[in-house]
Amino acid sequence: MHIQIITDSACDLPKERLEALEVKVLPLYVTCGEQIYRDGIDIQPEEIYANMKKGVVYKTSQIPYQDYYDCFKTYAEAGKPALLLSFSSGLSGTYQTACLACKDIREDYPEADIQVVDTKAVTGGLGMIVNVVAEQAQRGMSMQDLIQLTKHCSAHIHHIFTVTNLEYVCRGGRLNRPSALIGNALKIHPFMIVDREGKLEITDKCRGEKRLVKKFVDYIAAHSYDISNQKIYFVDAYQDHLVEAIQNQLTARYGNTNFSRKLLAPVIGTHIGPGSMTVFFFDEAPL
Repeated sequence: MHIQIITDSACDLPKERLEALEVKVLPLYVTCGEQIYRDGIDIQPEEIYANMKKGVVYKTSQIPYQDYYDCFKTYAEAGKPALLLSFSSGLSGTYQTACLACKDIREDYPEADIQVVDTKAVTGGLGMIVNVVAEQAQRGMSMQDLIQLTKHCSAHIHHIFTVTNLEYVCRGGRLNRPSALIGNALKIHPFMIVDREGKLEITDKCRGEKRLVKKFVDYIAAHSYDISNQKIYFVDAYQDHLVEAIQNQLTARYGNTNFSRKLLAPVIGTHIGPGSMTVFFFDEAPL
């Protein structure tokens, strides 16, 4: 019996890949006024982004305690070990909630082997970690080794973000309107990373897409372990031009064509909106 891998809908892996890996996905919640939706179940990213362009403002909320408890209870009662790979504690309270539910399950089911790990990662970074760990779970890796593998991956995953339209950041209350107007007028784009504590940090600003593309390519090249061959994962909200420009430069300069891409899930997309882009890669081979 292999160990069940659990994660949440912030992981941004394609549905078919999650199914192939037999990963259990718990949805985060998206709210619009009084309406509450389960991410990826009751509402899809395409609908959210289309409505955001019309002025609709969405918010997200963490996975409730009961959802975690009920999920853990299923595996505890079946006698199946399970490992939850959690969304970064630096960006959400989901990890703390999961830990509380896990503690209570262990009290109610003392023989249960349920573990929770903070990946300090989000969106495609979390997805890349889930992909590596779930593959090894299917091959029969032990719980302790899976936990160590998760921590190794977490220490070596890179997240880089940008937003080319600051209007949505402003609507969400994370930037004042004058700053958004000036930034858009001057074509100033923030360059952001998720640091080793799992927190989002603006490290630079680029004026114009040409400089932004160069910044992304230079950063990837400087931190990659095999720039010519390793997988580079793009997760974006309708940034075809920017994604293609970065991919073309990586191919022209280094010969890398090992790219994957997915539409950004709402957990981040509702905060930064259409026009956002994220890129993920490891700085050391995960295995």
